[in-house]
Amino acid sequence: MNDGTEYAVYLAYPAKSSETFIYNSKPMRSASMIKVFILAAAMDKAKNGELNLDETLTLKSSDKVGGAGILAGYSSGTVLTLREVIELMITHSDNTATNMIIDRLGMSMINEYIRREGYGDTVLRRKMMDYDAIYAGRENFSSVKDLGDFFNRLYNYECVGEEYDKIMLDFLVKQTDTDCFPAALPDKQIAHKTGALDGLYDDGGIIYSDAGDAVLVIMTENFTGEYNTIQHMKAFARAVVQ
Repeated sequence: MNDGTEYAVYLAYPAKSSETFIYNSKPMRSASMIKVFILAAAMDKAKNGELNLDETLTLKSSDKVGGAGILAGYSSGTVLTLREVIELMITHSDNTATNMIIDRLGMSMINEYIRREGYGDTVLRRKMMDYDAIYAGRENFSSVKDLGDFFNRLYNYECVGEEYDKIMLDFLVKQTDTDCFPAALPDKQIAHKTGALDGLYDDGGIIYSDAGDAVLVIMTENFTGEYNTIQHMKAFARAVVQ
């Protein structure tokens, strides 16, 4: 991987007793990887009876933002359940859906959940596509360790609880960005999330394999090119399940 790209890696085999491998874990721009923590915060609130996944949200024109997703193409006034909006946030990495969930939960509540659960490198500081915040230096951060710990807990149904963890896994398995881990391992079921911004591409989640289920998270920064970076990440993903 001597191409100038900065890589960080988390690898664990949660069904085995082998030691977790962590390389270069530190706070890094999270891109859309932050959405798994928003997902967990929403499910935690639902578990505690403070949120009903069947409640409805009405899409307003002011909600719509660009970037990833399909919801911005829906007609203003469209009514969706909270569950549907959360699912779009994960399966399509939908930025409009994400911002609607942030508005519904509150950024401070999401960050309180993140802190309470011990994700020390992770913070939500801005909504999706908020260029004013980006230019002001307010970025969202996470690390491969925080993301790896999240997916490990999820694998063992120890994140929010079995009922809600299964919902989260269902959404993550339906991830529509298949350029990296799924492309490398087309015969595997993978519950994962990706993220991309200028200079970075990330993929992380659970790879289910007869050779041993793996939790793999790879984050990058300052890449020399997205295509080459993804090729390196794919090669690593193939290696961990051989």
